Amino acid sequence: MTNRPSRVLDRLVFWKETPQTIRQLVRKEFGLRIRKIQLYDEALTHASMLDGDTTGLRSNERLEFLGDTALDLVVARFLYDAFPDEQEGSLTQRKSKMVNRETLNLVGTNMELGALIRSKMRRNDVHSSVVGNALEALIGAIYLDHGYEKTSRAVMRMLKRHGADHKVHETVDFKSKLHHWAQREKVKLAFEVKREYHVKGKTRYDVVALLDEVKRGSGTGSSKKSAEQRAARGAWRSVFDAEKSENPGLKKEPPAQGDEQDGAPSPQRKRSSNRRRRPSGSDQSSQKQ
Repeated sequence: MTNRPSRVLDRLVFWKETPQTIRQLVRKEFGLRIRKIQLYDEALTHASMLDGDTTGLRSNERLEFLGDTALDLVVARFLYDAFPDEQEGSLTQRKSKMVNRETLNLVGTNMELGALIRSKMRRNDVHSSVVGNALEALIGAIYLDHGYEKTSRAVMRMLKRHGADHKVHETVDFKSKLHHWAQREKVKLAFEVKREYHVKGKTRYDVVALLDEVKRGSGTGSSKKSAEQRAARGAWRSVFDAEKSENPGLKKEPPAQGDEQDGAPSPQRKRSSNRRRRPSGSDQSSQKQ
């Protein structure tokens, strides 16, 4: 009985720090209901919790291994169906763009998964990679709870919800290019969401790219990130047009592969810098470093 006030206090602190429960998160992000809660408790348990534990607590590392494998299979099948004419090398590159470590860390952070992770680290010390690993463990828990077919649909729903599926079409990261240009030229770059609305039950975002508070590009997407990428593409085209008018000898580049539908050029100051390099072995193996 002496431990009861402490348990109540722990629950109160937990609820204060977390905006949602794991049941709410799985329902919102994956569209599934939790059946075996112990799997999800394990998926949210960082290895640091095992230090000094005598209760038989298990960390999420085994579920992370399982979720990593399940995620690879889900995305591989998605790409296999989406690009029937492409060979293994090209499909591997597309998969690495869609489920690389950076993407998983960002998606896990955006869904606020980090607030639910149990660890002995201070909340501010939890690295984004810990969140990305927990996301893989969560997928492993979902696989054991619901089987492959439901997990496959749920994972693709989650990835599309966060715009990760758009990455397979991107060969040029216009947002990063625009950031580098703005830093070099000492221009203030900002993205602003002008409108959030729904079309046939799906959320859409209208975003504009501002250079020194002047609109230079706009884009629409199913996620803020994809809309920003399209807005950045338009702004980058305007930068190229401005530079071309100042330097008539600058040649116009064709649209990057995967961006033809928007008709956006891929501007460069020097044509030689836009040569495509042959993929090396490190490119193929960098999907989850």
